[in-house]
Amino acid sequence: MEISPHTPMALEAARARKEESLLEKASPFLQLIALFGIPTAGWVGLVFLLQLPRILYGQAAPLFLAAEIGGWVAVIVLVLALRACLALPSAPTGLYRNMLDFFALARWHASVKAALVGLIVLMSAWYFRVDRDFFFLLRILGRRALASGDFRDDMDRILVMYQLALTGGVPLLFALHMLTRWKPKSRILPWVLVPALFVGTAIAVVVIGTIMHLAN
Repeated sequence: MEISPHTPMALEAARARKEESLLEKASPFLQLIALFGIPTAGWVGLVFLLQLPRILYGQAAPLFLAAEIGGWVAVIVLVLALRACLALPSAPTGLYRNMLDFFALARWHASVKAALVGLIVLMSAWYFRVDRDFFFLLRILGRRALASGDFRDDMDRILVMYQLALTGGVPLLFALHMLTRWKPKSRILPWVLVPALFVGTAIAVVVIGTIMHLAN
């Protein structure tokens, strides 16, 4: 049975082909924009990371808050656009594709995923082990803790720790990701390097924190 070109199904298929054709043409430019835009927007989001929680106690700076929200929204939009580009038949291959996969959060090796989760968990565990006042104030005061200067200081310190950890850790995650593509048949090496990534991140946190302290 032949489908009329004017039926809803045929029109929908034609519209889908047209959209894919437009995406194919724009794909090289979107990939390049995403390659530089995702790390830039992510960096902006990290720099102003303290602003969103400060909304809770009315101390967020409107301009910095807008920059943080804009940065994270840009990251999400660019990641989705990049994933759509990489799903096309014309998607690049080789080294360029490997780099784009990292920023698209696509086809990550299990060791890279584990390293990212471990990085976040370990930094949280370390901080809450050395500074237990945060939970103490939250347990004792409940929602009233938002009015406590100590609680606010603790919240800021937590977010600063994440800023430092991600600033130092993400480049190492990228290096691990590229290594898994360079040595695809090596099953042991990526996992061996995960603890080294944690150590390298800890060193980077100390170095970056020291530089920031001396700069101030």
